[in-house]
Amino acid sequence: MVQKQLKIGGLRGFMSKLDEAEQRLQRAVAGLEEAARAVTSSAQSAVSEAAISAAAPDTSVAAALETAQARNAELEDVNTVIAQRLDGAITRIKTILED
Repeated sequence: MVQKQLKIGGLRGFMSKLDEAEQRLQRAVAGLEEAARAVTSSAQSAVSEAAISAAAPDTSVAAALETAQARNAELEDVNTVIAQRLDGAITRIKTILED
């Protein structure tokens, strides 16, 4: 490849393309390093916030949990009633079809 470049564009053209490629690579590496720093910083912030939240539980979270648990119990009761009704309907349909 180097020999081909020397014949076509000369050493100057080859070095120019090589320099451009090196600059693109350096910009890409710099971008990756910046992204890694941002992710690391963000992760450290999240860990710090989690530690603070764990140290002092939020009353609104506890209230939301209680509400969700109560709603879950209501839905389980409704589910039981509906399952019983469906079982009854299935039994009646089977009886009708067997006759």
